[in-house]
Amino acid sequence: MDAQKTQEAFLDHIANKLGRPRRHGVTPPVWPNKPYAHLYQGLGREDLVQQFIANLAALNQTEVDRIPKSELGRVLHKATAKFAARSVLSWEDERFYSLQLEQCLKETGVVHRVWRPTEDEQELRAYAAQADMGIAFAEMGLAETGTVVLWNGGGRGRLVSLLPPVFVAVLREADIHPRLTQAVAHVHRQVERGLPACINFITGPSRTGDIEMDLAFGVHGPGKVHIILLTD
Repeated sequence: MDAQKTQEAFLDHIANKLGRPRRHGVTPPVWPNKPYAHLYQGLGREDLVQQFIANLAALNQTEVDRIPKSELGRVLHKATAKFAARSVLSWEDERFYSLQLEQCLKETGVVHRVWRPTEDEQELRAYAAQADMGIAFAEMGLAETGTVVLWNGGGRGRLVSLLPPVFVAVLREADIHPRLTQAVAHVHRQVERGLPACINFITGPSRTGDIEMDLAFGVHGPGKVHIILLTD
């Protein structure tokens, strides 16, 4: 049974348990007021980029490089050296193919593996657990919080950004939005073309202060985050 049939059967089962027919054609409400829509109006692209960088800097354990595509290899070489990364796991993403990510990493001398859904999943999970660095391509950035938004599914494995101690996100400056309001509107516009299995919002490194209010990094995810902003 494919995913669509499984979903239909599940929803039919729920409706049957509720003792009523399936409901279709739900119309979302139209809100008369949008109190946050006016925020950051008038800001240009450069303003949003500077705000994004400033908010990332405030998160600690986070670094930003703003470069043209042609300098990706140089920045990756710097990042792998700084974090002493010897093994890297990256998404299977067509944007990385056009950036020649594999060749760039090969020149740094690290062991590189791509999260390919055609390969053994348990083996990929094991590799992700011991890899020094994970690399993904962010769909959006949020200037207000320094957040990157990942669309997970297929070759864009979620563990790539979750298990390695260092997470590197590549993001186009043109994909930086003012705040969550515009990001959600963008997601809604993508509904007809289909949404990914998971939409992941990541704001800086993993942190927790549960134990005696002492702030600790990297407990539930990467302890260090490096953002590569592409200017072109």
